[in-house]
Amino acid sequence: MRETLEVFLQLKKEFKVAVTVFLSRAGEEVARMYGVFRELGTIAPGGYYQEVVLEREEGASFPKAGRFASGKYSAFIVSPATSNTVAKMAFGICDTLITTAFAQAIKSGVPVYVVPTDYDEGEVETTLPVFVDRDVCLGCALCLPEEKCPNTAFVRVEGKPIVNLLKCVGCFLCVNECPYRAVVFGRRVKTRVRRVDAENVKRLSEMDGVRVLKHPQEITLYLRRDLGF
Repeated sequence: MRETLEVFLQLKKEFKVAVTVFLSRAGEEVARMYGVFRELGTIAPGGYYQEVVLEREEGASFPKAGRFASGKYSAFIVSPATSNTVAKMAFGICDTLITTAFAQAIKSGVPVYVVPTDYDEGEVETTLPVFVDRDVCLGCALCLPEEKCPNTAFVRVEGKPIVNLLKCVGCFLCVNECPYRAVVFGRRVKTRVRRVDAENVKRLSEMDGVRVLKHPQEITLYLRRDLGF
């Protein structure tokens, strides 16, 4: 998600483009826990077609997804696209803000670029959000990360704190507060891309009007090539 933010910051700097950010409910939660949500105003500062559109504020019909018929958008970029979102787009399911916007963009002839989180079947690395390493945590009676958390995102389980990620806002104050370094952010772990997820990516890539990319850095390359940015 941060890689995508950096790409759009560069696009705005180079080409002075206006950006609307569409966030699903899940996307908003993840953006908050990874510390990206509070930075979205740097690419979508507000104003005409430059706002952050949140699914939780859009009702059941997602009316702002209908904007693609207005002819105001040069492209619709879904990045990062989870395996769940990819599967829904590939099979025509429109029950979230993002999948509905995807369908509206296709219907309106707006080019779509998708950057899946799960591209090829096999082993990949991913970055974990903030968590408490319970093998390191001593279960201090006075836990500084717990005390200093501005959103009371820590709860005690069996005498040691854990992070409620749905309350975490990605400020990372807790990471620096623990003297034993038991609060961790950014740990890389290995996981696997399922065959079904890779197959859905392939199915999506075969749809008219859709280009599937492997990395957010490719967004600028293809916008230049396809749209003359």
